[in-house]
Amino acid sequence: MGLKTLFIASLLLAALHATAQDHSTPGTGAFPFAHLYWASAADSADFTAFRASISMVEEQLENTSGDYRAVWRVGEHGGLAAVSRGDSSLLHIDRPSLLGLFMHLPFRMSDGRRGVMVVHETPCGLICRDTVYYLEE
Repeated sequence: MGLKTLFIASLLLAALHATAQDHSTPGTGAFPFAHLYWASAADSADFTAFRASISMVEEQLENTSGDYRAVWRVGEHGGLAAVSRGDSSLLHIDRPSLLGLFMHLPFRMSDGRRGVMVVHETPCGLICRDTVYYLEE
């Protein structure tokens, strides 16, 4: 009886740790959701490379004035996260600051280009956040 119970317990324990799918793409640990959803596999690879090449900078030292184009959009709502390419909309920043409900966080790409991450959170019972990554023109 003891050996049979031990065998069944080990099978149940193995089932708790087994997964049917691979883990999420490396480099997405900054997001509170386990899996991100992309429009295509190419978007997944491109966004992962984009996130890996970002380095955050001190906002007081970085001049973020200028024109920026939207390159990526991340929507995190109600436990789901979707990543899509930006719509190339233009954002003009006169000075680094908090503008209304939007927070602007400057960053640099590994190739030296400046960027701004614009985060907007909507008060709700779950995480409701939109993040748009802009790169300078």
